[in-house]
Amino acid sequence: MNKYISLTKVLFKNGSNSLTIDKKRRTKTVVLWTILAAAFLPTIALMFSFVSKAYDVLFEVNQQGLILALGISFVCMFIFFFGIFYSQNVLYFANDIEILLPLPFKQSHILGAKFTVALFYEYLTEGIILLPLLIVYGTKSNGSFLYYLYGIILFLILPIIPLSIASFLIMLIMSFTNVGRHKDKLKVIGGVSAMFIAVGINSWMQKIGMSTTNPDEMLKILRSGNNSLISISNKIFPGSSIATKALILNSSFQGFINMLMFLGVTAAIVVVFLALGEKLYFKGIVGISEISSKREEITSKELVKSVSQNSSIKTLVIKELKILFRTPAYFMNCILMNFLWPVFILIPIFTQPEIMNNIRVTSILVRDSKFMGLIAGLSISASLLLSSSNGITATAISREGKNLFISKYIPVRYTIQLTAKLLSGIIMSIVAILIMLLVGIILIKPPVFLLLVILFLSLPAITFISIIGILIDLNFPKLNWDNEVKAVKQNFNVVITLLIGMITAAAIGFLIVKFENYSFVVSITLSLILLIIDFILYKFTMAKSINIIQEIES
Repeated sequence: MNKYISLTKVLFKNGSNSLTIDKKRRTKTVVLWTILAAAFLPTIALMFSFVSKAYDVLFEVNQQGLILALGISFVCMFIFFFGIFYSQNVLYFANDIEILLPLPFKQSHILGAKFTVALFYEYLTEGIILLPLLIVYGTKSNGSFLYYLYGIILFLILPIIPLSIASFLIMLIMSFTNVGRHKDKLKVIGGVSAMFIAVGINSWMQKIGMSTTNPDEMLKILRSGNNSLISISNKIFPGSSIATKALILNSSFQGFINMLMFLGVTAAIVVVFLALGEKLYFKGIVGISEISSKREEITSKELVKSVSQNSSIKTLVIKELKILFRTPAYFMNCILMNFLWPVFILIPIFTQPEIMNNIRVTSILVRDSKFMGLIAGLSISASLLLSSSNGITATAISREGKNLFISKYIPVRYTIQLTAKLLSGIIMSIVAILIMLLVGIILIKPPVFLLLVILFLSLPAITFISIIGILIDLNFPKLNWDNEVKAVKQNFNVVITLLIGMITAAAIGFLIVKFENYSFVVSITLSLILLIIDFILYKFTMAKSINIIQEIES
């Protein structure tokens, strides 16, 4: 136990990004966090207001417990899905693994410490969803001391079950990928496979939940009152109703029994997880840094033929893309995200076939000239969200890490190197847009004219958020990391860029809907405005980049 605690402390210390690390940037960082806190306040207030009104509505039919039931179920689902990313990043793609292997630690020590680190980051996801529900329910229901005590305990242990299942799934797949000569490629394939399996399991659980819910039965349960609807949460994520009953029935002996049951199930799953980890974990991490290479002799003629002269910008863009695709942590967190959005769209279609009727109606509407401007305008908002979510430009400088000084020895200007990083993000965002358009062609068959307009209007928006990402990462780079995961997954610049993208997308969407009758003109006008802003931002970023990079290197 002492070794587990010591190792966990070390991993947390290495993963932290304290303000004391870079005193020169302390003021900038404090100001940034203050602005972010102020920016999130309206969203937090809106969330609390929504939950409060939902409680009042459900209280009228004595079903207010449904708020906690759905909240706990969805938290478990989100943690299970995102746990696939966190667990494989922390357990397999971190560079500290081979340093830990020779040390006098058992597999359970390493696995337990790394699991605890992943669990800590899941608390952030859980807090966003669950804390408003717990606070509002406790305030509205005049919750007792036991309610808040149970709430704290459940908040701490709730992510353990879904994260354990996700981690076991990763270990099972990764134990089969550590064979043969192409381990590096198999690791990426294994991670992608685990992600798709997680999506499949989530889809299957949703389908089961929908298929086993009869509308008449639902109405009967609703009328019965007494928080009878909380049983539905079990269909979303098994076992979540036990945690819900522990909170709702906190003042009774039954609530205490449910609390003990949930603690017992959690403890049992942890024991099983660690026992299976003893058998599977080392199989997947031994020799994890080994990569395959082709060993072949080439003649001088073949060498001359294989070497060709390219422009510096093209060469650097290709280099950036190769690094993104070949580094497992970058591929899983930056590249793969561009291909996930179509999956999220297709999941409801496969789990709920009745949605196809709505798609048929949509395919008719997209051909109506009245709606073309609205669709084209909203595509600007969609492209902002797609581009801001991949984090390619928002981590462009951070990914260099301590090797950033090498950029001064490359016989290419800083501005060209930075432009190459910018273009790599723009290219992958365009790929994401093209994939979404392809899905649209398959499902709703929009006219070619509309597709071209959407693509044209998306380009300024993609460029805008990509430059914003570069600009943020230039000013607040995360260079002190010991593995690639921390450069992208634990980099708050991605969140800031995503937040700016969401706010801009919401503002543009509001204007498009507000002036619906002139949506086509408004869309083109907004796109031209973004184009002008792109030009100004690009010039500003390039002008400031030289001094900023030189300051960082010094």
